[in-house]
Amino acid sequence: MSGTRVVETARRFGDGGHLVGIVTEPRGRERGRVVLVTAGLTPKYGPFRLYAELARRLAEDGLRVLRFDLGGIGDSAQAHGALPLSERTRLELRAGVDLLGGGPGGLTLAGLCSGAEDSLRYAAVDERVTGLALIDAFAYRTFGWRWRDAAIRAARRGLQAASLIPSAAADAQAGLVDYRHMERPECLRLLDALIARGVRMHFLYTGGMRESFNHRKQFEAMLADVDFRGLATVDFFPQLRHTQVLEHDRRLVIDSIVRALAARGGPCPS
Repeated sequence: MSGTRVVETARRFGDGGHLVGIVTEPRGRERGRVVLVTAGLTPKYGPFRLYAELARRLAEDGLRVLRFDLGGIGDSAQAHGALPLSERTRLELRAGVDLLGGGPGGLTLAGLCSGAEDSLRYAAVDERVTGLALIDAFAYRTFGWRWRDAAIRAARRGLQAASLIPSAAADAQAGLVDYRHMERPECLRLLDALIARGVRMHFLYTGGMRESFNHRKQFEAMLADVDFRGLATVDFFPQLRHTQVLEHDRRLVIDSIVRALAARGGPCPS
């Protein structure tokens, strides 16, 4: 597929060519590279095609982007079956980074949920990774989370009693994240390693994380003992679900990531 400003090419790579991905690249000058890491069992186009839309938008802004299926998902075959899943994922992410190769502007890993945490873990062991963009990654409840959660639940009960919103039984869990995030000690260890290398990080949280994250300032509170040295930015969209059916909602996520990457490498081309 080719457009006026980007070119897309299907690629096989990895051991024996078992991995399949799409490289989306600008027709003009390249200013950086991005690997999009798949979320759960979702193929390379991402939930509701979020990754496909994000890749094309980033390529329009001068970034070379790889989105691919991890082994056993979508078009990619399973390999290294004797290895633990974490080790297979590490090898496959390394193959993706190898495929994009070197170039100007550094390399960013980006992903949603499990893809975010896979990105975080891999970035800590590969010095070629200079940036991260993580959607609904780890979150840890704080005192502030607890009182805000109580207030939110009280308000919802009042609205439900007045029949102004659907009953709790109808939508209590709609759009919420059902994933066991990494424990805080592992998170702190990884962040320390990334900060020491100067890796820039962008964190984006949606309302799908409300069971563990419900305010923009919670990020600083839950990681109060981490000195990010100005390397971290955070966006919070409480009105969004974990995955976005509507194009308008996906656009908010895409714009957040585009702004973060543009701030790292200078203004995006107009």
